Amino acid sequence: MTRSVEGLPAPNERRRLREAAELTLDEVATAVGVAAATVRSWESGRTTPRGRKRDAYARFLAGLPELAPAADATGPPGRAAPPASPGASGAS
Repeated sequence: MTRSVEGLPAPNERRRLREAAELTLDEVATAVGVAAATVRSWESGRTTPRGRKRDAYARFLAGLPELAPAADATGPPGRAAPPASPGASGAS
């Protein structure tokens, strides 16, 4: 089950956000102050962050959606559709 904990996205969304922002487990772990294995456990839903680490992780993740929007019909997660080229309407 991938329920979200109040203030945190669901575990699968935590991983999606990290991957879309092109961050490693080690980078997130360093930013939050935990081991990479701990972040892996949080992303798998095996364990749930608590206390100050939970607060730090929630703050960290809160900044990622702007960098890594959810996937939609325009392309894969974290990738915006390429901008239209000037004169791309087919007219020469």
